[in-house]
Amino acid sequence: MGNGGNGTPESNNLETLLRRAAYEAWAARREEHQDRSRDFFDRAYLGHYTNVDHYVETLVDDYELDAKLDAAIAEPFRQFVDIDITGLARSLARNGTLYAISATPVGVWVFNGEIE
Repeated sequence: MGNGGNGTPESNNLETLLRRAAYEAWAARREEHQDRSRDFFDRAYLGHYTNVDHYVETLVDDYELDAKLDAAIAEPFRQFVDIDITGLARSLARNGTLYAISATPVGVWVFNGEIE
């Protein structure tokens, strides 16, 4: 799902439902003293993805990191340089840059942990 809707009313409706469910799950996990406002949620919410790795793959694509590596590293060396998507995802979660809440039955909702 992520941010890749095709713009049809049906996909917009699904995105709205996912966003509402994400808000409810997120608000339920917040502690009593933490901000549960919709505005705060909107700033932290990054989207619905199949898993955190999928979110990181979209970051790599959005920042065109593979193309930048292609431009910066000549063959034959480029074939040995790759971005460790899973390692990057784990690192971002471990250091609190992002976190995910399980989106039962499928996927995760991803949030910006630096906004907390």
